Amino acid sequence: MDQTTDAGGRILLVDDEAAILRTFRYCLEDRGYTVVTAASASQAEAILQRQVFDLCFLDLRLGEDNGLDVLQQMRVLAPWMRVVIVTAHSAVDTAVDAMQAGAADYLVKPCSPEQLRLSAAKQLEVRQMAARLEALEGEVQKRSDALGSHSPAMMSVLETARQVADTDANILILGESGTGKGELARAIHNWSRRAKKAFITINCPSLSADLMESELFGHNRGAFTGATESTLGRVNQADGGTLFLDEIGDFPLALQPKLLRFIQDKEYERVGDPVTRRADVRILAATNLNLEEMVREGRFREDLLYRLNVITLNLPPMRERPEDVLALAERFL
Repeated sequence: MDQTTDAGGRILLVDDEAAILRTFRYCLEDRGYTVVTAASASQAEAILQRQVFDLCFLDLRLGEDNGLDVLQQMRVLAPWMRVVIVTAHSAVDTAVDAMQAGAADYLVKPCSPEQLRLSAAKQLEVRQMAARLEALEGEVQKRSDALGSHSPAMMSVLETARQVADTDANILILGESGTGKGELARAIHNWSRRAKKAFITINCPSLSADLMESELFGHNRGAFTGATESTLGRVNQADGGTLFLDEIGDFPLALQPKLLRFIQDKEYERVGDPVTRRADVRILAATNLNLEEMVREGRFREDLLYRLNVITLNLPPMRERPEDVLALAERFL
């Protein structure tokens, strides 16, 4: 594996021929792209589990590995990534099959440096357009979110939320059921600089401690009974974005030290895998429970509460927001 730095796009090159990797890398880095190379399917998979790319040039023949099988794995690991199949003249029909399986295009080798650069520019432009579309959809969602309020108490909470949204501070949202904690969490994400990245929700009461660890951090195939496939975990999915822990008061006590460690160090391990990984995730949490009382009763860790409770937003119950009753009734009826 080799890597160059900086750029207008992140590109992964996968080919078992060192000369091809070297030539392609030089052509692309000359245009300022960030380029990472892999000489095998297993190396490419390991890289994709740790890094994010916009585009991949994938050789159809990787020694004993079939490029079509690698393509399917990439579609799981990085569904947003554009994949261009690189093939010899004799395998064009198979390249067409690869496009039907999800590849964005194919490139016949040997190709000229200009053909390679044009292909990269075209695919990165499509990827950038998709990102802009996602951003526009986020703007529409911001304008249409249901958090508009005529209640002075609620308006004060919303103003504070907007002010802290663009920080990376962890936020604890408190309020009774039905006060809009989940909607506020999503709005904070949309108002933040992480809006173009994922907003991932975990419903804490729905999972046992064992299942929660797997859901949160992922697991390796065979890590436990029924683990027939490896999973990346919600933390990996939220990398660069926001992880919303809904009803955090029900988070399993036995697993709280691992959550605390991730919040502090941004490091974690998947179940059944000793490799330590990192993820850049902003934490939002919500509950209708009294966490301070739970700490006193030994049902919630004080140090975890301290880490979650950097900023607290208290949502007023509907009985204290009579100004909003009519508008909400018109929305739902």
